[in-house]
Amino acid sequence: MLILNTLIGWLYLSSLVFVLGVSLSRWTLFAGTGEDDDFPRSFVDAMLIRTAIKGGFFLTVAMLMLFFRQLIAFRDPFVPWGEDAWLLLRHTLWGSSWIIALAGCGLAVATLYVKRSAGWGLVTGLLMAVAAFPAFSGHANAVEGISWLSLSADILHVWAAAGWLGSLMFLLVLERSWRRQVSFTKSLLPEVMSNFSKSSMVWVGILIISGVLSSSIHLSTTSDLLTTGYGRVLLLKIVLAVTVMGLGALNWTTLKSGLQHTVSLERLKRVSSKEIWFAQSVLLVTALLIQWAPPGHQTVEHVMSIEMLLIRMIGIGMFFYVTFFVLILLFAIYLLKDGK
Repeated sequence: MLILNTLIGWLYLSSLVFVLGVSLSRWTLFAGTGEDDDFPRSFVDAMLIRTAIKGGFFLTVAMLMLFFRQLIAFRDPFVPWGEDAWLLLRHTLWGSSWIIALAGCGLAVATLYVKRSAGWGLVTGLLMAVAAFPAFSGHANAVEGISWLSLSADILHVWAAAGWLGSLMFLLVLERSWRRQVSFTKSLLPEVMSNFSKSSMVWVGILIISGVLSSSIHLSTTSDLLTTGYGRVLLLKIVLAVTVMGLGALNWTTLKSGLQHTVSLERLKRVSSKEIWFAQSVLLVTALLIQWAPPGHQTVEHVMSIEMLLIRMIGIGMFFYVTFFVLILLFAIYLLKDGK
């Protein structure tokens, strides 16, 4: 059952990161590009919409699977299935959050289908709200006293993962579709990888800071990483995440050397593919991690070690810095949109 639950969680997280990444890439990678001889903006716009709609469909299916997984765990064998489902949906925070997230996902897909490119602003807002569901339905919402901080860190963590890895997944999908349709043309990657490199550095920074803050909340001491089941799974996630970041740094060096040569371009695609596969392993481990009880949920009686207190204070300071930066970034995107 643990394996099945982990696979369902992985499918959900992977779909969420991908579809939100597609939406965020509309603003971070393609907002400043226009239709010219070298960049097929109409093709990219059509791919953005088509991919986001397909991703929204898979996300909806994954959320339904999550509901049935939760219903089985919630199940009272002496009560009818329908009554259990009603109690889960209407009388638990998990059920309320799930209904809101599912409705947001459906509305985002419907908006894209009807309004097309004109609906991207609303769609992005809806998907960013949908991405709050893992926080409200997971460990972050069970923290005593500072749940607002834990929830905010988890939400930013999902946004950053989507902005970095979801956007990269879409770029490879876009490149493959473009080369399949017009095989004799040059690659699209040199046109957009510069923007991706700049934005990914921001997303990775947010990912690290929110991850450090979240870990300081869920662990009571650094030794928990070795002495508890939750800590060991978290340590595995950290190792895999560092590997993904290392592959990202390797891609960055390829970008610095230029992508005009076929060898450099093929190397970029090969390393990016490895980066995505390792990223999927991170999501798989994350799906496993959320099924373990964190050892360090803080209560009034709980004593936190000095090193975790220092880590938390540093994390909180950097968290507010990043939050301010994200607000400035969103405002800049808004101004850019109005200027077009």
